[in-house]
Amino acid sequence: MKETKQLGKYAALLSMVEIGLGSFLHSLKIPFSGHFLSLNQGFILTKASLEIKEKNSAALISTTSALLKSLSPAGKKLTPMLAISMQGQLFNIGVRLVGKNFIGHILAMCLLSIWGFLQAFAIYLILFGKDFIYMIEYFINKFSRVFNVTEENILYFFASIVLTKIIIGVFVIILAYKFNGKNIESYKKWAKKQRAKPIKNIIKNPYFAAIKDLLNPMFILSLILTGVFYFYSKSSSANIIWALMRPIAVGYIFFFIIRVVPVEEFSKKLKKGKFKQIFDETIKNLKK
Repeated sequence: MKETKQLGKYAALLSMVEIGLGSFLHSLKIPFSGHFLSLNQGFILTKASLEIKEKNSAALISTTSALLKSLSPAGKKLTPMLAISMQGQLFNIGVRLVGKNFIGHILAMCLLSIWGFLQAFAIYLILFGKDFIYMIEYFINKFSRVFNVTEENILYFFASIVLTKIIIGVFVIILAYKFNGKNIESYKKWAKKQRAKPIKNIIKNPYFAAIKDLLNPMFILSLILTGVFYFYSKSSSANIIWALMRPIAVGYIFFFIIRVVPVEEFSKKLKKGKFKQIFDETIKNLKK
């Protein structure tokens, strides 16, 4: 019973930030908001791991929070739920491999930090297909002729971005070790304030919301680069039109599906046994 209460407390804390601050940041299209939220998740999971004896505390807390994300008032639910759940599972793997100690938490944070990049790459691979890979290779070759850039340089650049997040993650682990009970209560109060903030610029109609997702700067940039790639590779007008229309069509369908898929029904099926106890305890903490 004590562990269930502890799990519920941290699942509630994670949910407050993910549902409240997360929806707020995503509605404003704040860059790298997903990475910021993942670091926050790592912080909360570390604190929970230090306090709770349950070996799978990270996975249980993250899954519970992901289930609660299905109750989010607006916006995309499926992709954030996947991110929250997978990051928790990866964090859990790190702790199970090395243990609930400083090294184990660093490994856990490293694994958690990588998921945000993998998920984003996978989504754009779905939207643009193999053209996404060909486009990257094409521009690397073009840039290498003008700026003396090699594939190794590009890989080092992206690796440095991932490494930067991991380094920040290590500092987050250190911060989690230094935070005491009073600090956590202050953090909880701050999270509640974020949850109470009104969410603006959210389009609830999934048909129009999917169109708005297509206006994401990264998607527009990828679309422009695809057009440039096909134009300079001397493709026919038909191929260029197809290359541009395909990701728009696939993108619209994808963004529409992740908004209308009945995640609430899936969540209900998981709210059984131990998950139901933790879920109920989490709801109690959210109502306090």
